[in-house]
Amino acid sequence: MLWFGKQAKGQKTGGGDEIAAADLEITLDKEIASSKFRTLLEQIEERGTTIEFFLEALRSKHELFARMLPAEKPQFLSRDDVMLLLAVIFPARRKLESHLASLDDAALSDAVLALVYGEGPLDDRMNAFCELIPETDKKARRAIWDLAAELLHFRDPERVPLMTRWVWDTRTMTGAVREFIRGNDTLREIPIGTRPEDFQGVRAWFAERLSEDGLYRDLPYLVDLLQGQAYADYVKAVSMGVGMVNAELGAKQDPLEFLVKLLGIEERPARKAGADEKTLH
Repeated sequence: MLWFGKQAKGQKTGGGDEIAAADLEITLDKEIASSKFRTLLEQIEERGTTIEFFLEALRSKHELFARMLPAEKPQFLSRDDVMLLLAVIFPARRKLESHLASLDDAALSDAVLALVYGEGPLDDRMNAFCELIPETDKKARRAIWDLAAELLHFRDPERVPLMTRWVWDTRTMTGAVREFIRGNDTLREIPIGTRPEDFQGVRAWFAERLSEDGLYRDLPYLVDLLQGQAYADYVKAVSMGVGMVNAELGAKQDPLEFLVKLLGIEERPARKAGADEKTLH
């Protein structure tokens, strides 16, 4: 797994180069990680399925993104293709569909292709992609960062970490990563950045913890699931009592419903009759 080690910094990923794994300035807790992972496995067992079911759903999502955004840069990306990818990106789809619909087809295609295949540092390309949305629309502006993050990660999950705001958001000092810091409720500042190297450093830590427990395959997806479990626990805890748990986070009898929504792997019908894309589940 190439992203375990510390690589030379400043490399770009458009051509398949590696992202450096930055050294962490925080201490993540092994016991919390083990506890979260055990809870995930228990909830999966209660659901009457296996973790392989979830891993296969994430593989299917990757296959969809890799098919739409192949190794060789396409000349043009259709609006239907972009909207198909948006449909499986939970943090972005509700906030961005109307915004993207208002863009010129060529402008939308050019922006996505520049993000994925462009030159220069990856975070610079992500920030340039966010310029599709005016700074005045703060919610949509934050959502388009999540769109960029998922396009890059699920196209190439081995190389690119998941850099969505629910994994870590420096603006609010919230995200899944915070849930693995013991005593995090007393911390006002947490020294984690939002560079690709920072996310890669966090991901390498999780991968090492999982490997210590004898898990070596599908580590990118296992890390996504573990971080998603932590964020789902956090959201449910802060939402309890304000009437949004059932409506937004999934029915009480299925504690994993929000997790599968968050990762965009809930069942949904294919958008095009006869299309070859897989239904994610």
